[in-house]
Amino acid sequence: MMTQNKAINNSEKKYKAKAFTKSLNYRALGKINWNRRCILCLIPSLLGMTIFFFWPFLRVLYYSVINDQFNKKFAGFRNYLDTLSNPHFQLAMKNSLLLILIGVPLLVILALIISLLLAYYLERYPSLQDAFILPMLIPTASIVLIWQELFGRFHSAVPIYLLFIWKNIGICIILLTAALTTLDKNALEAAKIDGARAFMLHLKITLPMILPSIFFTVLLSIVNSFRIFKESYLYYGNKYPPDHSYTLQYYMNNNFLKFNYQALASGSILTTLLILLIVGAGLRLQRRYQS
Repeated sequence: MMTQNKAINNSEKKYKAKAFTKSLNYRALGKINWNRRCILCLIPSLLGMTIFFFWPFLRVLYYSVINDQFNKKFAGFRNYLDTLSNPHFQLAMKNSLLLILIGVPLLVILALIISLLLAYYLERYPSLQDAFILPMLIPTASIVLIWQELFGRFHSAVPIYLLFIWKNIGICIILLTAALTTLDKNALEAAKIDGARAFMLHLKITLPMILPSIFFTVLLSIVNSFRIFKESYLYYGNKYPPDHSYTLQYYMNNNFLKFNYQALASGSILTTLLILLIVGAGLRLQRRYQS
């Protein structure tokens, strides 16, 4: 009798072990199928990036190291050296960097001040945040007409800086306001009880807590500063603006119209390296602060 019970128990254990093994196999098979489905969903996106981004970028890199599009001999770094020594490229690089050093801090500081004010009234007037999307929705041509009437007598880059701030301040305000509305209110209330005034409260508590969002806003504004060509081109109405507003986009656009693909390609690669350097330095600074 005892031997029969042991045999029955052993058979039950074997059956349970087989069932458990089968369930594990089904789970592993389900994971494999899920991974395959995810890969299949990513294939159209990867294919689009390969066709419309990676392959054109490789073509640009190829054009930057040959003599010209007809005499396709390897030129090494000669095109890059010619571009770096070109006074027009140097002027465009200087103006683009000035826009980053002057326009981006003004944009972020102004957006931060408005976001701090907006965070207090957002619960009462939630529709206020939606109004800051308007600069991104209004057609650029209509804004440029207003800018020409207001700043047509200015002989400096101030109208372009203001146009850059107007165009990008909305998204910056939305990002910073979203970060401010997710702050821990208990920490702010505790600081108020300890006697912290508004300025020190924001300086010591609010700003450090939303610093990752500020870093992201700064990096986004830097990238957007390289996309101000359309507004500047419509404002000045020609491909040769005054020297103070001649940026990298003008340099590349003019070389494209002249079919100077080597200067265009080498200038594009150098601009890409500059953007990667700035973004990489910003991300490294952010990680160092967070750690």
